[in-house]
Amino acid sequence: MTGFNKGSTRPLFLKIFRLCGVAAAGAVLTGCAGMKLPGSLQTNSSKQLAPKTEQSVTAEESRAEVPVLPPASFEPDTVYDLLVAEMAAYGQRYDLTLGNYLQQAHKTEDPGLAERAYQVATYLNARQAARDAAQLWIKVDPDNPAAIRAQAVEQIWDNKLILAVAGLEKVQAAGQEAPFMFLAIQAGGADDETREQLLSEYERLLKIFPGTATLQIGQAMLLHQQEHPNKALSLVNKTIREHGEDPASLLLKGRLLSDLDRLDESIAMLSVAVKKFPNAPRIRLLYGRQLVKKGDLTGAQRQFEVLVEQQPRNPELLLSVALVAMENGMPGEAGLYFHRLSKIPDRANIANFYLGRLAEQMDDWREGRESYLKVTPGKQFIPAYSSLVRMLSDHDQWGMAQQDLANARKKYPDYAPQFYMMEGEVLLEQQGYDAAAKVYDKALEEFPDSINLLYSRAMLAEKLDDLARLEVELNRILKMDPDNAAALNALGYTLADRTDRIQDAQKLVARAYKLKPDDPSIIDSMGWVEYRLGNYQEALGYLRQAYELFNDAEVAAHLGEVLWMMGEHHEATSIWEEALERQPNSEVLKATIERLKSSSKDITE
Repeated sequence: MTGFNKGSTRPLFLKIFRLCGVAAAGAVLTGCAGMKLPGSLQTNSSKQLAPKTEQSVTAEESRAEVPVLPPASFEPDTVYDLLVAEMAAYGQRYDLTLGNYLQQAHKTEDPGLAERAYQVATYLNARQAARDAAQLWIKVDPDNPAAIRAQAVEQIWDNKLILAVAGLEKVQAAGQEAPFMFLAIQAGGADDETREQLLSEYERLLKIFPGTATLQIGQAMLLHQQEHPNKALSLVNKTIREHGEDPASLLLKGRLLSDLDRLDESIAMLSVAVKKFPNAPRIRLLYGRQLVKKGDLTGAQRQFEVLVEQQPRNPELLLSVALVAMENGMPGEAGLYFHRLSKIPDRANIANFYLGRLAEQMDDWREGRESYLKVTPGKQFIPAYSSLVRMLSDHDQWGMAQQDLANARKKYPDYAPQFYMMEGEVLLEQQGYDAAAKVYDKALEEFPDSINLLYSRAMLAEKLDDLARLEVELNRILKMDPDNAAALNALGYTLADRTDRIQDAQKLVARAYKLKPDDPSIIDSMGWVEYRLGNYQEALGYLRQAYELFNDAEVAAHLGEVLWMMGEHHEATSIWEEALERQPNSEVLKATIERLKSSSKDITE
């Protein structure tokens, strides 16, 4: 991007002198209020990168045309600030450009400067500055449809959706196309009541402006958001018949067909659409994703590769094509795209994380380790270290894993408790209980109030059948955090399962259930407590609910046991067999089945 006008080899600030006749002594600047932005700041420039969201479909709708404004005269200091602004744009110091335009727009209350400030702010996606400029613009030029449009667009960005409708209506009435689709897209994050109000407004506006395509597609989007896909599809098809196909209508139609379980129709339609609109990235992206959904990873990869060629530095596309190649068993291609993605600063973490995963798949733990260690604090940070530790453990490099965790604790002290927990968890899985105890003891010397570490040491105590230690640790947590549902549930369940203190267990689990009534592990505990109290019917209700939410082997063991004790042996066996298919190594489930079937055999004999 540069500050040059198209076809020129001279910076724009020099052209201002030529076009506006500024004398060396500081004459007034005239006739420049309607001048277009430099190429680097054109809001409708073809060089502008498409946004990462759906709004790219209707991006043109949120941009106002630049009207030709009457000449304006400025004081010398204003002229100087505007020249500095343009020089800053030439040097890509757009913050200075925006600041100077905003300041002088407020000082002079010139409509052209307010408009220019708005355009620069919009280009930079500086929404607060854009709102400020739009408010000033409509204040000094209240009847200008472009100013009205700008204010409405900013109201939409600010989620004042109903308020924006009046402005859009004025814009449409003035003979300009108002961004009704943009409004509908933003309504995706609104509540149902707001969307219902908007649907009523769109219905009213269609009576005023019948057959307006953007209104019809906007209404269809709202119907889609309100889960009326059949009505939305009917309206989209009507719009296409009346106005012909365009990317926005085809994109919505493709999604609607998929939502209606008509995936093959969606794919067939999109395959034609990408040929008709080869430069519409959102259509091609949806087509690729639908092919993934269908299981055609090779076809999907081809579409993503076209998108990457069209937008080689679009991180979302690089990630998509890399993931599809990885899933498609093409590690070389996946690695190429992940490496390209790693060069984009704010995507380096996710790229290195997946490069680590890719190396793991290739059984190259050294390359995997190198990639995982490049991940810095962020969303992928803890998962990367967790994968690193397990990978090294699986390759008999446990000493190296411990050293990497020790180094990480020094380098990232804020995450030290989590690194200790990683080490302890792997040792527990290896049944290295004494070593795990030493790790937790050392960790709690450094972080005595870490609830997560206390909980982990309590779970270790349970493994060691040290129920007294478990109760002490969990009660320490509850002293610090009386409403810790996990600690309440763990203590209550353990007392119910391993002791005769069923009444104490019931009180603890009931408190946990009150805090988190939708947690399947707590619902399972409620069922188990009721079972231990002899309330089989109540237990069955809780356990069926827990198993429906979370079909885990331990929940299956509990549900099957209650059914077995109620004489429902066939259903109990069916549930156990189903659970064993999913988790064949569950010791809890195997032990339950063996105990109950042996007991039943003894009784028969």
